[in-house]
Amino acid sequence: MFEAIRSLFRANRSKNPGPAARKAQAVRLMAEVLEDRSVPALLTFPSIDGSGHNTAHPDWGTADSDFLRIGPVAYADGISSPSGASRPSAREISNTLNASPEGNIASSNDLSAFTYIWGQFIDHDLDLTNTDAVVTAFNIAVPKGDPYFDPTGTGTQTIGLSRSEYDPATGTSKANPRQQINSTTAWIDGSMIYGSDTATALSLRTLQGGKMKMGEGDMLPIDPATGQVLAGDPRTSENPGLLTLSVLFVKEHNRLADQIAKSTPGLSDEQIYQKARLMVIGEIQAITYNEFLPALLGPGAVKGYAGYKPQVNPGIANEFATAAYRVGHTMVTDDIELLDANGNPMADSVSLRDAFFDTSIVSENGIEPILKYLASDRSNEIDLKVIDDLRNFLFGPPGSGGFDLASLNIQRGRDHGLADYNSVRAAYGLPKVTSFDQITSNKEVQSALKSLYGNVNNIDLWVGGLAENHIKGSSMGATFTKIVADQFQRLRDGDRFWYQNVFSGRDLAQLNQLHLSDIIRQNSDLTNIQDNVFLFKASITGSVFADTNKDGIRNGPEKPLAGRRVELLDDSGAVIASVLTKADGSYQFDHLDLGTYIVRERLADGAQATTQPISITLTRGQQFSQINLGEAVNAPPPSRPVPPSAPPPPKAPTNPASPARPLAVGTIVDILLPPPGKKPI
Repeated sequence: MFEAIRSLFRANRSKNPGPAARKAQAVRLMAEVLEDRSVPALLTFPSIDGSGHNTAHPDWGTADSDFLRIGPVAYADGISSPSGASRPSAREISNTLNASPEGNIASSNDLSAFTYIWGQFIDHDLDLTNTDAVVTAFNIAVPKGDPYFDPTGTGTQTIGLSRSEYDPATGTSKANPRQQINSTTAWIDGSMIYGSDTATALSLRTLQGGKMKMGEGDMLPIDPATGQVLAGDPRTSENPGLLTLSVLFVKEHNRLADQIAKSTPGLSDEQIYQKARLMVIGEIQAITYNEFLPALLGPGAVKGYAGYKPQVNPGIANEFATAAYRVGHTMVTDDIELLDANGNPMADSVSLRDAFFDTSIVSENGIEPILKYLASDRSNEIDLKVIDDLRNFLFGPPGSGGFDLASLNIQRGRDHGLADYNSVRAAYGLPKVTSFDQITSNKEVQSALKSLYGNVNNIDLWVGGLAENHIKGSSMGATFTKIVADQFQRLRDGDRFWYQNVFSGRDLAQLNQLHLSDIIRQNSDLTNIQDNVFLFKASITGSVFADTNKDGIRNGPEKPLAGRRVELLDDSGAVIASVLTKADGSYQFDHLDLGTYIVRERLADGAQATTQPISITLTRGQQFSQINLGEAVNAPPPSRPVPPSAPPPPKAPTNPASPARPLAVGTIVDILLPPPGKKPI
């Protein structure tokens, strides 16, 4: 077998790869035969620079490729001049549409913070646009008197932006318009972990036992020149959640490398490294398509896998990278909590604005408190709203390096000559809208869009896509759901090294059943998390019943009681929610947060409870059922519903485009206090 490996490696090495293979000549990811149950014989490993995934089109998906365009080019001159000159300033649009209200608008689909962090993690695997070497300013005009960026009312302030790097062979005519460059590989191939060029990949390896370098204290190595971590992507230190995921998967690579070395003695460092890398790539692909995308888009948005399709170009669409996949910016919450395994604070939370590029949050606390937080906090709703930490304090305060991410997104779309919202809809096979009320049912947003843009054919893509009513099952509107689903389907179908095309048998079955929570449990001390960490669903359900024998336990023939008032109290004893039981005696409290709660019936005059109030401690995403409350049958039925002890607090604001959330308190249960004389459940 090893002679076959050596022969294939010599054959690959002897070929002249040409300029398209650029940096991969030194280490072209040696061919190796994995175990028969894992990988077909003599199948090579994916290259670091992304070349060769498609043998007919070896340059597809490589680092430094041009972005694709699905919609028409919309440069002002049809060649390279930015679009949007007739539209309002990006900052004016941001101030009008993107300012976040007091308090967060939590995800109506219970998406967790892991959803936006994983989305960013994958984004850094798929695309990176650098500033052009010849710096060309495309600054954003700040409205006079802007409270953050022009508080003295000079009317001359701007938010800095430089135009993106582009292919110098483009931008010569209307027939050859400017095309921006994607500096990383397009594939889902772990490039944010391993890099997209040979020099980076080699610098991250120990070159012993197939392992990746780790720094002190379970941290990635630190570059002494910059103080930032050494990783496959230069953006890894941007925030603690992103850094935590990177640490997690380097640890996973090393865990797999140890297992491979132990199970298959005699393999070289290179062979172990490539085998572990291929497995990690498969894990990332499986988690993305089996957990992340269904959580974000709903089931079935990406069609089922039907095998490798060499005619499918996986290239990253400009509409995806520069607009649709930036939905995550609206999901981000404004602080980072450090939680123990039961969800209790270990230290003060850190505001996001103070956490940018601060690696000490991870190095001093470890990855577990941040992993627990990401699994236990809901993301914000996907809508037009962006928190102040991103809209006014991105990477620093205004005037001291701070930016407005919403404005940057709008301006970057104009820099790239993206077509307007309606034209992109048509390009993706969706009908054009003819009125603002076809975009959103929110009348305030309709009015604001009309005031800013005048007509539906002039809207910036990022703005229009976020303004849409969400479609059934998805946390986004039709346009962005279609763009994101199209991109991920092409990435999968056009990849010869897709995990379902590479692995088979038991290995494939295990990957298809893999959860991100499995990776977390295997590589950290954190085990108390829900299986699907992309969703944070926590609820308490039960019923009120006629307790015939007064034993506090609902037996088969004991009837449900409708119209009974059930209350939910927090750990201070305050009533935070109240509901009436339905005809079948049932009640439900959902969208709960971490914490301790008490469930009790508020009894009518003369009624007698046979169960004591029940205490429930929620420590992870979980649904608690059959929290039943007994009422003595000889108690007179209430003549009218019992009023609540106190009016519940007002609900958190909800996105008018999405269903209202029934409740905005509580989560996860582990301890039930039984009625007197009963054993704990």
